[in-house]
Amino acid sequence: MNNIKTYGRIEKMDRNGEAFLPIGHYFITNCKNKPKNIHPKVSIYGLGSCIALILIDFKNKVCGMSHILLPKARLNKTIDYPHKYADLSLKLLIQDLKKHGAVKENIMAIIVGGSKIFNLDENFMGIDNTKAIKEQLEKLKIKVIGEDTGGSEGRGIIFDTKDFAVYVKLTREQNYKKI
Repeated sequence: MNNIKTYGRIEKMDRNGEAFLPIGHYFITNCKNKPKNIHPKVSIYGLGSCIALILIDFKNKVCGMSHILLPKARLNKTIDYPHKYADLSLKLLIQDLKKHGAVKENIMAIIVGGSKIFNLDENFMGIDNTKAIKEQLEKLKIKVIGEDTGGSEGRGIIFDTKDFAVYVKLTREQNYKKI
């Protein structure tokens, strides 16, 4: 993995305490070491076939989220944004969580996205992304505790790091629901 650079960490929030997560980017926070009232909300709007991967160590109050575009990286080229790929993002997110005090055995996952937003017979990207991340999670023995995947509509997602709540809404919906 020497040809992988780890660009894409989001550390800044807007004035409302929200961090927007573009494709290939990730966010990590250690809520135990945060000042009392600083708990960002991490959001993705327009999540289609991509996957929002959220990993949480509830015991140590460390969490992270990445915005995954594709199931697998081709390692024969330089990769600037490894969090675009399911196979790399999960491994790197776990490494970063551990650096911030998480214990791998405590980490649990929530996955959102993986829609088939275009009505084309050969459009399986959302299904492939969902399958890839689930296979990687199973291989690493990380339990999925929440999921909102599939379907034919895009989603919006807000991850509140204060209480680790995840809110999702389909494109046509007005209100977010907690998963």
